[in-house]
Amino acid sequence: MPTAISYLKAPKGLLTPNCVENYYQLLVKKTVPLRHYKYYHEILTEDTPFSTINIRWRIVGGEKISIEDAPYQVMYGKYCGGALLAPHWVITAAHCKTREQYVYAGSTLRSEVLPYRICAHFIHPQWNTSNLHSHDYDYQLLLLETPIPVSGVARPIAIGSRNDVRAGVMTAISGWGHLVYKKSTMQDILHRVTVPVMDQEECRAMPAGNYDKITPRMFCAGYVNGTKDSCQGDSGGPVVANARLIGLVSYGVGCAAPRQPGVYANVPLARQWIRSVTNLPL
Repeated sequence: MPTAISYLKAPKGLLTPNCVENYYQLLVKKTVPLRHYKYYHEILTEDTPFSTINIRWRIVGGEKISIEDAPYQVMYGKYCGGALLAPHWVITAAHCKTREQYVYAGSTLRSEVLPYRICAHFIHPQWNTSNLHSHDYDYQLLLLETPIPVSGVARPIAIGSRNDVRAGVMTAISGWGHLVYKKSTMQDILHRVTVPVMDQEECRAMPAGNYDKITPRMFCAGYVNGTKDSCQGDSGGPVVANARLIGLVSYGVGCAAPRQPGVYANVPLARQWIRSVTNLPL
């Protein structure tokens, strides 16, 4: 028991009685509730007609979408995104920090999302300790005090494989962030853009933004000529390929500028750490 208590002191957050009980069940008793829901990709690939499940996938990038097109999408605070891994767990970027108290979910409109209180923040232990890059290990897990009800507007997403992060794979990046760098505001309607993963060596050859210093925990996505990208306010948001989570919005140089692709945290490479914190069979 002392070991469990000392471990619970490590994360930042409220650690309310409900939160401590939830995490005690996961960490000490090693009990994980049976999964009573289907992941996003499981809904998309089953034989049930799409009209009855009310979830869609293929939308042209750079357009407004419904939350039903990306039900794993949440907001962390009011200026970062995140992805729902399980009803109690959200993943976002470490650089979004730990001061926010709520995750918001369940609506296409930023003004109508519902709040769910965060009771613990878990930052990857190697975040900001690497001498390679300041955004290395840009991962943060959020434990919620009460679970987000699984429905057509809020559904967990499974983590992809390492092989999903390869040059040419098309990714879908969603969020309520700015549409023009420093010349717009957070959007009220959810947007999604579709861009390809860029070859790692090609990305390292880009002339600005410390691209030559990106690490294996990062990948670039976008077009050399720009035009499509994530932007301010999308940080921590999901990058999805083949209906599974492969990345988180980490950093960029401006938005959609030529030879300045977005850089994303590689989620499959963090799978073991995520498992160690959540005890989920991801």
